[in-house]
Amino acid sequence: MEKKRVAGRFVKDAVEERSGPEKKSAAVGAPRPRYCRSCTRKRMAEALPQIVEALVDKAKEGSVPHTQALAELSGLTRAEAVPPVRKRREKSLASALLEQFGE
Repeated sequence: MEKKRVAGRFVKDAVEERSGPEKKSAAVGAPRPRYCRSCTRKRMAEALPQIVEALVDKAKEGSVPHTQALAELSGLTRAEAVPPVRKRREKSLASALLEQFGE
């Protein structure tokens, strides 16, 4: 099975040449500690289509936890952003008194 490369924010080649006395060979396929987070994001981004397909299949079978996970991932559980209702401030005591005695 051929691996598909997915373009995206976290799918970048994180290869940088190191020089100097610190240069050590890492195990085959193991990222340097400096690149663990970016490597994890890259692998997750590449596997995400298969993960979502598996979640959809399980949700279609009637699995409630899988349906909840899909709803959370897709943003269906988030409420729409409702702008706050602004209330007008009451008149200050000074303006109320001026209005009352000014008449």
